[in-house]
Amino acid sequence: MNTPPPLIDIAHVSHVYTSNSLEHDLVLSDVNLTIEENEVVALLGPSGCGKSTLLRILSGLVQPTEGTVSYRGKILSEVSPGVAMVFQNFALFPWLTVRGNILLPVEHLPPAEQQARLETVLSTVGLGAYEYAYPRELSGGMKQRVGIARALIAQPEVLCMDEPFSALDVLTAETLRNEISRLLTAPEHLLRTLVLVTHTIAEAVFLATRVVVLAAQPGRIAQIVPNTLPYPRVPDSPAFSAAVATLHAILTHTNLPDPITAPADAGKVVTQVIEGTRRRIAPVCLPYVTPGEVLGLLARLGAAPCDVFELAERVGREFGAVVRVIKAAELLAFITTPGQDVVLTELGKKAIGGSTAEQKQLLREQLLKLKIFELLVRLIRVQKNQILPEEELLRELQAALPHEKPRPLFRSLLTWGRYAELITYDQRQHQLRLYAGPSQGSLPAATAVVLPPAAPPSA
Repeated sequence: MNTPPPLIDIAHVSHVYTSNSLEHDLVLSDVNLTIEENEVVALLGPSGCGKSTLLRILSGLVQPTEGTVSYRGKILSEVSPGVAMVFQNFALFPWLTVRGNILLPVEHLPPAEQQARLETVLSTVGLGAYEYAYPRELSGGMKQRVGIARALIAQPEVLCMDEPFSALDVLTAETLRNEISRLLTAPEHLLRTLVLVTHTIAEAVFLATRVVVLAAQPGRIAQIVPNTLPYPRVPDSPAFSAAVATLHAILTHTNLPDPITAPADAGKVVTQVIEGTRRRIAPVCLPYVTPGEVLGLLARLGAAPCDVFELAERVGREFGAVVRVIKAAELLAFITTPGQDVVLTELGKKAIGGSTAEQKQLLREQLLKLKIFELLVRLIRVQKNQILPEEELLRELQAALPHEKPRPLFRSLLTWGRYAELITYDQRQHQLRLYAGPSQGSLPAATAVVLPPAAPPSA
């Protein structure tokens, strides 16, 4: 007897967003995942790991650059017939009433069937008295209920939800999470399979039977964790807390792995420019954050180690955004991250205790240990008059780092290099130079930048 194919089968999926000849962003790399009937799958990970892109690919809204998506054994080449989507930003038509918005997916059905389904979903999501209201009359929670009703009226086999509660206040989000959980366990309701994008660990534990933890840059599956807690789930229970703690540890290790590459070796030489020739070696980039964010993070850390999730709550930012700042601080050797903790190094303590000039000098010294800044310095030094055109740098960055967006990377290099008084930039001429210090033409001896020697000619 043949085993039936899974409901959804994602095989070797990679996806690249391309905006122009220099902008190629690898958002997903070789993703393999199956989704069976009667399960709830949460896609969990920091911002930029490709969760929303993967959700759109498995629903057929986006065709992957590589790989295939099959629905009940048939490869998708268009929108999946058994999948409905609930978006983060509600996506309602403001000129239509609640009734009009919800009926959109079933306009092809006979009027009697439309009405029967409408009454059912209005009752399910508690919108009976709002049938003829317009979106402008509704709160955020009510708008999301309309989005859920519009998805359910098509009676999908799979409901996909893209961070559906992130735009809502805490109490409203809690209410809707409970209602989705009730729908999934109600014997009279047809909804049994759900794929949910979230960056909130507790939300994943509350709803999912499997949690897919994704890593970023590029997005890929790091680990798949089964969740066997029985419904209804109680957030205050020891078992729930243990599941949350387990995912905390996995997510932290995925995004802040140990052991950490020593700063002196960070980003093994991206490219060596030698008499016009190029040798490419594996790159590591400074995350797209600012010096102010890194120094602010250092200032928020105390003498004692701080849990990374506690730190995210303390600074009031999403976990993925805080991870990027932590990674930058660690590349600069200002912190270490043993386990789930963030710990100031002696160099970090020196940075937050110093004057602005001392901080800049320290940053300058640490940046020059990163090979991507060594590349930048070498590129400038081999140019005529040591003036590097912006477009030349963009071309070199694209060649050396084909899966990074060169313009954001350029802006990051510019931000850090200017702040540390390592380079200057002429915006009118679109040219970069090495920073020469005050008007006397050189930096004071105490803060002079020691540049790496120019590369010798190739043999």
